[in-house]
Parts: sequence; structure tokens; C-alpha cells
Amino acid sequence: MLANIHFLKQRLIPALLLTAVLAAGCNKKLEITPETFVSPEDLYKDEQGAIAGVTGVYRKMMEFNNGDYYFMGIVGTDEGKTSSFVPTWGGYWQHYDGINSYNSLLSAQNQLVQGTWNSLYKGIINANTAIKYIPTSSASQKVKDRLTGEAKFLRAVFYFKLVQFFGGVPLPTEVEDPQADANGGKPRSAVDAVYALIITDLTFAATNLDSKSIAEVGRVNKEAAQTLLGKVYLTQKDYTNAKAALQPLMNTTATALMANYADLFKEVNENNIESLFEIQYTNENGNTNAQANTLGGWHISNTDSGGGGHVVIPTDYYANSFEDGDARKDASIRYKFYDANGNVVDYWWWADVTKPHVKKYDITDGKSLNGGLSSRNLYYLRYADAILMYAEVLNEQNATSEALTYLNKIRNRAKLVNWETKLGHTPTQQELRDELLKERMRELGFEGWRWCDLKRTGKLITQTKANNPDAAPYISEKNAFFPISAREFELNRSLKPSDQNPGF
Repeated sequence: MLANIHFLKQRLIPALLLTAVLAAGCNKKLEITPETFVSPEDLYKDEQGAIAGVTGVYRKMMEFNNGDYYFMGIVGTDEGKTSSFVPTWGGYWQHYDGINSYNSLLSAQNQLVQGTWNSLYKGIINANTAIKYIPTSSASQKVKDRLTGEAKFLRAVFYFKLVQFFGGVPLPTEVEDPQADANGGKPRSAVDAVYALIITDLTFAATNLDSKSIAEVGRVNKEAAQTLLGKVYLTQKDYTNAKAALQPLMNTTATALMANYADLFKEVNENNIESLFEIQYTNENGNTNAQANTLGGWHISNTDSGGGGHVVIPTDYYANSFEDGDARKDASIRYKFYDANGNVVDYWWWADVTKPHVKKYDITDGKSLNGGLSSRNLYYLRYADAILMYAEVLNEQNATSEALTYLNKIRNRAKLVNWETKLGHTPTQQELRDELLKERMRELGFEGWRWCDLKRTGKLITQTKANNPDAAPYISEKNAFFPISAREFELNRSLKPSDQNPGF
């Protein structure tokens, strides 16, 4: 894949000549319509071109998340699984089932694995181009620093996904490497080297990005960079630095929890006070996503019959994890579907009709054209995530009583009593550790973090085996990583067969 996208490092790159359109209210979107091709020297020569170039990196983020790659990290966990029909569809869909069940189709030839690898590296190469050429722009230094911060944040996002899924990976940056170009790509870097680049990028971003209170809606902000930096440190079990990154967010006025959890998933409330970074979509051609279709979260009677693909559904473990009275349950899962007029839609023919389905991506009341062309934004980071991570950091530093304060902020918003009240005693560190992992699933379900949370806490194999019946017969210790794409070994002569992850 790296060989195939070297053209992005040369004279021609996509030039996205529409900058962010500022609309009234909180629903401002990042407009990213590609129009022409120009050289990077020409594109980045002024402020307008530099903004357009960085907007092109956002498009790669949008493209990665608008289809099935989004579910790498959701299915094959104790949270999400494929529906019972998927393994019977053959072809591509069996590759999808391989991600969920960890069977023999989860291989280096798996189409979702290869597509995920390719798509993330496309984003990295576009980010590298922006980081290289922004300094040549005639824009003010403040603008150049901000735009570089955006590009570095996005590069960190792409590399963070890669290093969690695959371990050490080739590490191209904005620095030219003729030897790597001649070989079709760089050799595999150590995991620590990948994390070092991610941390450097996010530290720069957190220093140079505008605060959420003044940042242009749709573009990344300082608080998002701080949150992701905290998540990276937490993943490395570097609790001291994780606390330093997250602590300022606990006292900020730039972000806050929404009062009602269900309001987070209404299209009218996109880019709200709790949202730290959303992937922006509209109903315009090329700017939609297909998640409502894949999750069966829709029924619009005047466009298409049926109710979406229902490809991905919650596990029973996820659906049954909510306490009585938890306001998040009704906002997150459903057992019935309704059309735009409020009438129940009968899915008697669907094998999983009695199973829970995901409700967060419902588009019945939105602006979407149909389930495969959804205009709904997708959350990447929410403030609730930062609060739960901070609670986890405190607990790991033996400040369990203080950590409860932050867990209870999330519980209370969900209309639940303090956890020590529910538990009947002050929890031990291990009790709170286990509860926080479950609480993250209830709060952030189907927002893309479950596989990473389970792996970070050492629970991926045990939790998935216990709670995902499709995966239970097959998942093993080798599945702490996905296989590196076979296509990369064909194109990148710097990789050796021994670079493949063990077991693949």
C-alpha cells in the first residue's frame, strides 16, 4: 500500500478548494468537496490553500469511518457482533464474519484488514504532505502552527489505530526517505517508536490548537488533543503523564457533559458542548456514511423498503449490562423499529428480530436520505470519555475514593445513584477497575473504543470468549493483534516475512 500512494509525496495531491463553511448555530459542518489537482507547492502557498490542504486530511478521516472499517474494534468484542445472517452471505461478508469470530478468514488476506491498513496509511501520507508544506505558506505563523497541529492530531489518530491493531508498523513521516521510496516503503518500526511519534504529534497539537470555546466547529481543538494524549498515555500505562494530560480537562469551562444522555444522539445536537471531536457528514453526495444501514438503525418509508442491513448488533452481554433505571439503555439499544410516522415496522423475516439492535445511529427524525446515505456525524471523542479515563488513572494511582467522584458524574447523568451506594460499600481498587471497564461499555458503546479498551486492560481474550458466542470457539492469544496486510508484504520490500504478527 505504501508503494501505491507514493504519488502523494510528489507533485500531485488532492486539493480541496472549499474551506470550512461557517453556518449559524452548533450544526456547522466542515465542507470537504474535492475539486481539482494542484502541486503541493502551489496549494500550500497561501492561507486559503493551506486550510484546504488540511481539510483534505479530514476527508481521509471521514472516508475511513464512513463504511465497514469503522467496525474494526467494535465487532469481535463483548460489546458487538455480526448478525446471524452474515456468515451465510458468502464472499466479502465472510471476511466481515472473520473479524467477529476470529476464524480462519481472519488472515492477512482479509479484505477488512487490508482495507483498514490501506485507508489509515492514505490518511498518514496526506497528513505528512500537509506537515511538510504548511511551513512554506504565506499564512501567519499562528495560523501555520494551528494547521500543523490539526494535521499532526490527525496523523496521531491514524497511527494510534495502527499501533493498537497491528503493533509496530512502517513509520513514514514528512521527512523524505529516498531509500524507503526505492524499496516501496519503510521497514517495520518498534511499537515504542510509533508511540513516541504519536505523543510528539499530540503534544504539539495540544500546545498550538485553539480551545474548543473558540475553535472552528468541525476542526480539532485543544481539548480533543489533550484527551487523546491522555488516552495514549493510559494505553501505555503511564499513569503519571495520563493524569497530567487529563487533569486540566476536569476544571475547564470549554466542555461539559450534556444534561441528558439521549440528546447526544439527536442530529440537531451535533457538535454539542460534550463533543470534543466529531467526524462530520452531510447528506450531500460523497459526504455521507453508511452506519445507519449496517446497524439497522433506520427506517424511512419514503425512500427504501426494509430497515437497513442489520449487519452488526449488540451482544446480549452489552444489552444486559445496564442497571434498572439507566437512562442510557433506551438511548442506546432498541427491540422495535418505527417509521417516520411512528408506526412499528415488522421485521418478522429477520432472524435476529428479537435481539437488541443499536439505536444511537437512528435517522428516522434526521436529515438523511436513507440508511446507506446517513448525514449523522460520528463521535470520535466525548468529554465523558475523558472523565472515565481520569477516574481510571486515579484508581490505578491508588486514589480509589477520588476516582469514585468522577465515575459518579457519569452515573448521575445516567440517572443512577452513586456506585458505592449501589454496591453497599466503598469499592476496592479491583472492584472499581472492573466496574470502570463495564461503565465504559455502557457509556461509549458502539462509538469505536471497545476492542482497544479490552486490549489495554488485558481483557480482550477472556471477555470476548465469555460474552461473544461467535468468537468463543476461535479467539486465542494471537488475536491481541490483527495480521499485517498481505498486500503490504507484496509491495513493500523493506518488510520481511518474519515481520508478520505471530500466528499469521
